[in-house]
Amino acid sequence: MRHHDGFSLIELMLVVVIIGILAAIAIPNYVAMQARAKEAAVMEAAHAVQMAAEDFAVSNEGLYSDQAADLIPLFPGGILVENAFTNTPTEPQFGAAATTPGQVGIVGQVHAGAVIGYTMTGWGKDALLFTRTNGN
Repeated sequence: MRHHDGFSLIELMLVVVIIGILAAIAIPNYVAMQARAKEAAVMEAAHAVQMAAEDFAVSNEGLYSDQAADLIPLFPGGILVENAFTNTPTEPQFGAAATTPGQVGIVGQVHAGAVIGYTMTGWGKDALLFTRTNGN
């Protein structure tokens, strides 16, 4: 009587096909989850910029600023926010809307020569993620 050890070629091929099907299901979900996490990080960076703008306004009789020199020292730790898509410290786009992945933009609303509010934008993976407006 012959005794065979191991798996047949058919059994191995079946396992490879099953692993391939599982990978085909899991990999797109993983990539989508990474993109959602990066977009959440963009929103977190925008929140840091928003808090800096509000902090500046509280200290300046309700007037806002969209200038880097005014707001960056008010960021957490006084350092630039991180772009989640490039993993590099970056300052928000001051005076312009966000246009590249991971970027936050802030534009002051000027009335009678004073910045009385701001519009903030955040760019996700492929498109504009959000727009927030605040002002008097």
